[in-house]
Amino acid sequence: MEFLAGADGPLIPNPGETVSAEQLARAMSALEFFRANAERLSHFKQRVEELGRSGRDTVITLINVDDPVGKVLSDILMPGHDWQQYRDAGETPVARGLASKDGIPEFLAEFGFGDAARELSETDDLRVVVLDSGIAQVLEVDSVES
Repeated sequence: MEFLAGADGPLIPNPGETVSAEQLARAMSALEFFRANAERLSHFKQRVEELGRSGRDTVITLINVDDPVGKVLSDILMPGHDWQQYRDAGETPVARGLASKDGIPEFLAEFGFGDAARELSETDDLRVVVLDSGIAQVLEVDSVES
């Protein structure tokens, strides 16, 4: 699994840098969220190929709607959706699917996820944007199958 970018810089620090226990716990939580959705993410990757789209114009989103920034983006992507029905059923509301890449890097940058924004904007490869546990991760779609 390759971590490409996180909220406070790369999730894999440079030699000699330390990562706080809190940051590590949040990164691990987001990674578990990513892995728990592996089947759906693989489906979305296949759907992108079927539609003749690519990472130049499309991202896969995996958003914990109860994450503060995740709520904002999910409301933009799915305005008016009833997320409470999932909470009432004892589930965590999750917004996952295909989205236009246009505007997503700017959104990430606006909310303090500069490294994730740069990673997404600097590649034409298909990526998954994960918002969970107060961090943003931009991950390779193929990492889900590792």
